[in-house]
Amino acid sequence: MSETLGELFAKAGRRFAGNVAVTAHGERQTHDEVVARGWRLAHALRARGVEPGAHVAALLGPRVESLSVYVGLALGGYTAVHVNDRLTPPEIDYVMRDSGAVALVHTGGASEAAARLETTGGLLAWFTVDGEPPRGAESLADATAGHDAAPFPVEAGPEDTALIGYTSGTTGFPKGVLVSHRAVVNCVKLVPYAYRFPLQGHAAFPGGWSFVSGLWGVIFPHFYTGGTVAFIPGATPEEWARTMVDNGSTFTLGLTPLLPGLLQALRAHPEILETLQSVLHSGGPLPPELAEESVGVFGDRLVETWGMTEVVGPITITNRTDYTGRGRAEAIFESVGRPLPTASVRVVDGEGRTLPPGEVGELVIAADTMFSGYHGNPEKTAEVFRDGEYHTGDLGYSDEAGYLYLTGRSKELIVSGGANVYPAEVERVLVMMDGVADAAVFGLPDERWGEAVSAAVQPVPGAGPTEEEVKGFARERLAGYKKPVNVFFVDELPRNASMKIMKHVLVERFGEAGGTDEGTTS
Repeated sequence: MSETLGELFAKAGRRFAGNVAVTAHGERQTHDEVVARGWRLAHALRARGVEPGAHVAALLGPRVESLSVYVGLALGGYTAVHVNDRLTPPEIDYVMRDSGAVALVHTGGASEAAARLETTGGLLAWFTVDGEPPRGAESLADATAGHDAAPFPVEAGPEDTALIGYTSGTTGFPKGVLVSHRAVVNCVKLVPYAYRFPLQGHAAFPGGWSFVSGLWGVIFPHFYTGGTVAFIPGATPEEWARTMVDNGSTFTLGLTPLLPGLLQALRAHPEILETLQSVLHSGGPLPPELAEESVGVFGDRLVETWGMTEVVGPITITNRTDYTGRGRAEAIFESVGRPLPTASVRVVDGEGRTLPPGEVGELVIAADTMFSGYHGNPEKTAEVFRDGEYHTGDLGYSDEAGYLYLTGRSKELIVSGGANVYPAEVERVLVMMDGVADAAVFGLPDERWGEAVSAAVQPVPGAGPTEEEVKGFARERLAGYKKPVNVFFVDELPRNASMKIMKHVLVERFGEAGGTDEGTTS
C-alpha cells in the first residue's frame, strides 16, 4: 500500500534527524525537531476537539515553524487547507467557508488579516505562530507546550485528502483542488529526479509559502531527501549570491521576474556554479531570449517545466541534453520540454481528436499525480476531468520530437478577422522592448474584425515608450494581424494573490476604448 504524506515525513525525520531542514530569519530547525513540533501541534488540535480528517487552514509566511505546521497536520491525519498569505480578509473568509476549515494556524504577518475575519468565531482551534495573537487566538508555543511528541495512531489511506489547494480564480471564485496522499507523495518522490536534487542538498529559496506548488515542488521534496530549504524572500542579488556561496546551494528558483537578479548574482559570483545543480523556472512563460541568456550564464542547469495545481507537480521538463541539441527540439528556448515518465500529454481538437505535430489545440493530461476533483463542485470536476484525462484549457502544440510549446489559454484566444492570435506570442515580443517592464495581451470587441488585438503595457519607470513606438516594434517582429491595434499604458498590471494577471479586469477597464486599424490584416 502506498504511504501517506505523514508516513513520508516521519521516515525522513528519523533518517535525517540531525540535518537542518529549514532556515529563515536567522533561525533553523532540524528534521527531527520539525517532526517533534509537528506531533505537538497534532496533539494540541486533538485536545481542542479537532479530530483527524478535519480540515485545518494554514495561512503561513516564511518562518521556520511553518514547515512543522504542515508536517504536523500530515502526521495527525488532518487535511491541510493551504491559504495564500497574500489574500485579503474577504478572500480568506471565502476559502475558510468553502473548505469547511474548523481550525486555523497562521504566522504573525497574517495576524492583521486574521483579526478581521468573519469565520474565526466558530473555530475549534486558532493558533498564531509568532507575535501577539489576535483576540480569540492562542499562541502556538503556549498551545503546544503541555504536549509531548509521542505519535498516535492515524487511520488515513492513499486516496484520502492530504491537502486542498485553491486555484487562482482570475475570472471568478477560486476552486478547492483536492490532493490525495497518493498524488502528493508521488509528486514529492518525482521532483528530486525531475529537478535534479542531490541527496541532502541546499535550496536558496527566494519564494515563500504563498503558492501551494512550492510545497510539493520545493519544500517537501527537500525534506524527503534530507536537504535544507533556506527562505530568502526579497533578497537582493548580492544577498542571494551570499546565501548560495556560504551554503554551497545546489538548487534555486528562477521565476521570470527573478531571473535578471539571479543572473547578476551569478555573474558577480561564478563560484556558485561549483555546487549549483539546477535552476527551476516555472509558473509562467519564459521569454526565449531570457532563456537563451540564462543558459549562456549557468549552462544546462536550467529546468523549464509546465504543470498546474490540478496535476500536482510537473508534467513536462527540459533536461541537460536538450540544451546540447541532442533532443532535436525545433526551438528549445521556446519549449516547456517533454512529458515526464509519470505523465502523458495529448494535443486535441474541439472533438477530442489527437492533432499531429505543429497543429495548435488544447493540451490534455493523464498523470500519476492527478487531483481527486474540486471540493464541493462535482459539475466543474466533470467538466475538466473526462475519461481519465484532465482538460487543461491551455493551448499549444508539439513538434516532431515530442517537445511541447504553449501558446496561451483557450479562453484567451483572440480571433481577429478569422485569424487566431495567441496572446503569449505577442506578449513575448512586447517584453523584449526597451522601456517595457511587462505586458498583457487580450481581445476587445471590434465591429470589423470581430476582436482587436489589444495590449496593456507597464512601462519601466521614467523610460516608457509611446503608443506608436510599441506598435512599430511589434510590426517589425509579428505578422500584421498579430500586432496590437490598441495600446494602453498602466502603472501596474492587475494581479491576483497568485500573481497571475487578471485579464478580465483589463477587458472591463478598456472595453469601451477599443478601435480598429486598417493594418490589422496586413
